[in-house]
Amino acid sequence: MFEELTERTGSRRGFLKALAAGGVMLGTAACGGGAGSGGTTAFKVALGWITDVEFAGFFLAADRGYYRDEGLAVTFKGGGTNTPLPHVQLASGAVDLTVDPNMRQVLEVIGQGNDLVMLGAQFQTDPNGLLSLAKRPVRTAADLKGLRILSQQGTQPLLNGLYKANGLPPDFEFIPTGFDPGALVQGQGDAYNCFVTNQPIILEEQFGLKRGSGYEVVTYSELGCPAYANVICCKRSLVQEKRDQVVRFMRASARGWQDNAADPDAAAKLVIQKYGVDLGLNEKQQARQNQLQVPLTESTLTKANGILRMDPGVVESTMYTWLRLAGASSLPDPRHVIDTSILADVFKNGARL
Repeated sequence: MFEELTERTGSRRGFLKALAAGGVMLGTAACGGGAGSGGTTAFKVALGWITDVEFAGFFLAADRGYYRDEGLAVTFKGGGTNTPLPHVQLASGAVDLTVDPNMRQVLEVIGQGNDLVMLGAQFQTDPNGLLSLAKRPVRTAADLKGLRILSQQGTQPLLNGLYKANGLPPDFEFIPTGFDPGALVQGQGDAYNCFVTNQPIILEEQFGLKRGSGYEVVTYSELGCPAYANVICCKRSLVQEKRDQVVRFMRASARGWQDNAADPDAAAKLVIQKYGVDLGLNEKQQARQNQLQVPLTESTLTKANGILRMDPGVVESTMYTWLRLAGASSLPDPRHVIDTSILADVFKNGARL
């Protein structure tokens, strides 16, 4: 969510640090750039990370022909350590849409004059959080006092904002570390700034720890600092010029994410066999990651109104409050930059996908 993706992608780089030296292009079928053939509209989509199970719903939609059924040819461009950030690719015209992990960064880019819009959010709960051991658990804001926090350089503003939002002095000791929570097990700190769908799996698989008896994990949202993540964005001009096709893209994507919630194991197999076949991924890990991320894609809002939804009112009243405490600036009016009408059309009259 913050500081050039350090705490979002950085921690995952440690988990998969040998992977993704560059971007990977994956298409649904005959998916070159341009207008497509036979009346098919071609969209290129930049992902905020490598083509692993994090993007399960999009891959299911592609593999099951949901984009094709909507008259779309969709190409997914995987990210990685040497790949331009999604919104940079969008601004340059290299892609048509993005799945951007960093909501704050996108908002600030918009606030600086870039005419982008947010169409929806994969993660209703941002997966950033704190990992701790059962002997010194961090479960609530009261547990933040005086912590020794292991984290990557650049995340200090995030942590400062977390403390300030809870009315606490930022009295934590910041301990720079790499992207492996082994330092936590070794006692070098009390908590580890993590991506809650990744680092806990390392503790389970490499150290044999179980949640509750061996470790605890809490999201920033649970600590009073919520945010959306993996926001789906495009230029406003795309909505103006190809609104119907954008609605169809979001409808197919929503179908994929609904399928993923119903059967998380299916996407893990698909990623291993197809979309991440060259990445050396482990199916057990991918299945566990998807199991952990499915609840983060759901919320009271999505259960009532359909998956991927965003609420501009919540962004302004709740999320902006703590983002500013974390140093965010130039935040635009969320009602202007979040286009809720696209998903309203997708789920019009309570439509079932």
